[in-house]
Amino acid sequence: MGVIGIILVLALLYWVSFDRKQIDYKSILYLFITELVFLFLILKTTIGNWIINGLSGSLNIISASSSKGVNFVFGDLKNPQAASQFFLDVLLPLIFICALIELLQYLRILPFIIKYVGKVLKKLFHIDEINAFTILSYPFVSNGVFVPFKDQMKDMAPNQLFTLSIYTLSNTTVTMIASYMHIIKSEFIIVALVLNLFTSIIVAKIVAPYDISQVNYEITTKSTNKKSLITRLIDSMNLGFKLAINISISIIGFVSLITFVNIIFKSACGKTLTALIGYVCAPVAFLMGIDPQSMVSAGTVLATKAFTNIFVAINQINMNTVPLKTQAIVSVFLISFANLPNLGTTLGIMHTMVDEEHGEAITSHALRLFLVATAVSIINGALAGLFYSF
Repeated sequence: MGVIGIILVLALLYWVSFDRKQIDYKSILYLFITELVFLFLILKTTIGNWIINGLSGSLNIISASSSKGVNFVFGDLKNPQAASQFFLDVLLPLIFICALIELLQYLRILPFIIKYVGKVLKKLFHIDEINAFTILSYPFVSNGVFVPFKDQMKDMAPNQLFTLSIYTLSNTTVTMIASYMHIIKSEFIIVALVLNLFTSIIVAKIVAPYDISQVNYEITTKSTNKKSLITRLIDSMNLGFKLAINISISIIGFVSLITFVNIIFKSACGKTLTALIGYVCAPVAFLMGIDPQSMVSAGTVLATKAFTNIFVAINQINMNTVPLKTQAIVSVFLISFANLPNLGTTLGIMHTMVDEEHGEAITSHALRLFLVATAVSIINGALAGLFYSF
């Protein structure tokens, strides 16, 4: 069923394409084959298992290191009988992760990797340097990725701006990955990161194709931050704490609102709103390859993530009670910024970075952008389900 779902989504993407004549079918096919090969190597070979275990071990080291600092300060506040305390276990580690990323930036390790891996992506997948830089840098610097070429954005074609918007909504950041580790298996996170990279490029090439030969701009990875290392680390730690607080506010508000609305719906029609949404989105879950017994609860997760965020959505399903394949599909679907709150953030950034005319060109297609980013997650979930089927 996952194959049918992928075909249907690709057909929908072709239908909403801005310029079907510009679609580079050869590079799309090459990308798709490469994606399948990567997925097979990661999930079905000894080398892949070694890579998964190695990366999972690295994530566990990061998690243990961040927990050490949190426990040192807040250990007395923790309830030893609680399996997990969300703010302490999931959000406060963002402080350490932000500091770690800043350290790698300062040592020029990240810029070096981004620069040369970007050149490889540019050659292999027929994308311009700005796209390669964006899709590699975004996980580490989030919306700051646009700063090195903000002046050039005013001269970009609408399709190129739309492509950049797809990348920001279809991927996630390393800081958030650190939080995901506490609620999703490391293996699924790694699979999702690989799929996000390839599928977002494929989808962008279908929906918003443009002539990359007309793009002539070289990205510089030189840092303009002249502050000392200690000051930069402190700034990044403060950023991590602000992120933790902002996410907490969002979760408290959304969980409370959903609970309130569910009570009203339950009183009025005997069904909660989340249950009704689950039935509406169940066909999408089924097309992704989720088993019939789990598709209603999975549909609730898909819809909740689309309207709120991953942390609220994950509470709509008990991962321990569903098959491994369903766990993989749901987990991979969740790991991206494809939801309405982040759509607003992306549109706001585009309006800030470009002139009013170009900003309006993106905003006027906001619904299309949201559906396209969600389509990336659907394709990724279906692909994960196919490989966890055998």
